[in-house]
Amino acid sequence: MEQIFASDTAIVTGGTRGIGWAVANQLVDRGARVLLVGRNPHQLEQRVQELNQKVPEHAFGFACDMAEQPDSSKQITEYALKMIGRPTLLLNGAGGASVTHALDAPWTLWVDDFEVKFFGYLAMTRAILPIMMEQRRGVIVNLVGIAGKDPNPALAIASAVNGALNGVMKVLADDASAYDVRIVNVNPGATQTDLLTAMAKAHATESKKNIGEVLDEMRAKSPLKRLPGPMDIARIVIFLMSSDSQFVTGTSIDVDGGIHRGV
Repeated sequence: MEQIFASDTAIVTGGTRGIGWAVANQLVDRGARVLLVGRNPHQLEQRVQELNQKVPEHAFGFACDMAEQPDSSKQITEYALKMIGRPTLLLNGAGGASVTHALDAPWTLWVDDFEVKFFGYLAMTRAILPIMMEQRRGVIVNLVGIAGKDPNPALAIASAVNGALNGVMKVLADDASAYDVRIVNVNPGATQTDLLTAMAKAHATESKKNIGEVLDEMRAKSPLKRLPGPMDIARIVIFLMSSDSQFVTGTSIDVDGGIHRGV
């Protein structure tokens, strides 16, 4: 496999499963040194071992709660500088999407979800961006979500979080562009991950359907009539991180099988 990231160092939050894990694998396979960030120390250690079995001494792990900002981001950055060097790539991927309507969600859930994803992404970007700007090199990719463009009543908090991320990352991309640093959002739709299974269970409980019916309905909504896997999203992330997309910044890329009806 071509070592297009042989001179890169990457931080991947939410890196132990789903899309983040798929991206981390692709980065290591292509030569990058990667710092995985996750909440579960045991799972994190296992994932780091898996990556280092493929390419020795290319993966490291840092366990923390991304809701504890800005302290977590500062600690991650300090550890990254020590273990992998000055980061040139960042994937913000930690955080889920609670299945809830706006008036049903308790206030604490609104706060919790914003802390993990919105403030988690923002704090990591604020911590890493100055380093990238100083070296005039870097790419930040944010896993946001199509609900930021198509607000979903059943994903009220995620719709708000994702919409806010689209706005603030556009502003930050403008600030970074003069320093040859790019920031791009990726908007997956329903993707076959552990998170989707949890969301499908919640939808099933709310609608009094079984999980299979809920997943079938999700597939039916896609013009392609199927759901992507983590690697389908990871390939787009890898492209956006590469020099092949060096003129792409300050925008969001939908990877949802055509569900979004905007043009």
